[in-house]
Amino acid sequence: MDFNSKFGKASRDELSVARDELAQMFAEREALEVEIAKQQRRIAALAELVNEGEEVDELLELNLGGLSDAVRSVFRAASAEGLTPTETRDRLTHLHFPVNEYKNFLASLHVVLKRLETAGEIRKAVHDKHDGRDNSVYQWVPKYEFSKRLKGRFERRLRGRFERG
Repeated sequence: MDFNSKFGKASRDELSVARDELAQMFAEREALEVEIAKQQRRIAALAELVNEGEEVDELLELNLGGLSDAVRSVFRAASAEGLTPTETRDRLTHLHFPVNEYKNFLASLHVVLKRLETAGEIRKAVHDKHDGRDNSVYQWVPKYEFSKRLKGRFERRLRGRFERG
């Protein structure tokens, strides 16, 4: 057994373990982000019930960030059934996101949805565009699913590299 094959196998094994650990960490982070998004939604709903005006708005401090981050939070908290653009807007409104500050909010939302879809963060579960209206249903794609795809791609690349030598 030569030097490269002996240490190459050990390095591959260690790399595989490290990748598995990272994938697990991503899955745990994703689960925590989902729980945070659900808690934000719960607080917003309770604030509506309490209806204590500006004091509640100040206490909420949901830290939703910009539109893209707020949309991510909404989709993380959504069920696996997904959301239409209109349902997404309604959920943002319930989270006290300032949708009224946009000249054409739905147009901005569609741009964000397309960007998130292109990036693989959401997927279109039901394609329903007609008469200029988009009633498609979008779903959140957990990051750990993306990590599994990346892991498979790297393993195929590494396998080819070590099998050639």
